[in-house]
Amino acid sequence: MDLIEKLKNALESDIENLGYDLVDLEFIGGKDGNRLIFYIYKEDGITIDDCERVSGFLDEKLDELDLIKSSYYLEVSSQDLSRPLKTDKDLLRNKDELLKIKLKNGDLILAKMKDIKDESIVFAKEDGKDIEINKSDIKEIKIEIVF
Repeated sequence: MDLIEKLKNALESDIENLGYDLVDLEFIGGKDGNRLIFYIYKEDGITIDDCERVSGFLDEKLDELDLIKSSYYLEVSSQDLSRPLKTDKDLLRNKDELLKIKLKNGDLILAKMKDIKDESIVFAKEDGKDIEINKSDIKEIKIEIVF
């Protein structure tokens, strides 16, 4: 199990108990130092107070867990519209949005999410036809921003 999975398993339910969904988690190394970033969501939006609340909780909890041996900066942020949708919960939250689905074979599909099954997702294409895609064939799903 990698670091991200361990952190999600250890912290996701605690973050939910605080009233937020953990939508993504990244550990990014760079010349300016390592960054551990938690992306959170709540229905009525995320404020700076929400980020501070979760950050304060995580600060203590991460010290207790002691899973990261190198130094890092902790960041808590709201999700970004250009961020990939990674979980079933994330997809359900964006059910009415037009999505850009990139497949591992290079194909690109624009559609709305219609149904989620154990191993696949059903999308409604703009031409009215449904397409069912195995989750293992999907490289990335993002909200298609239309102006």
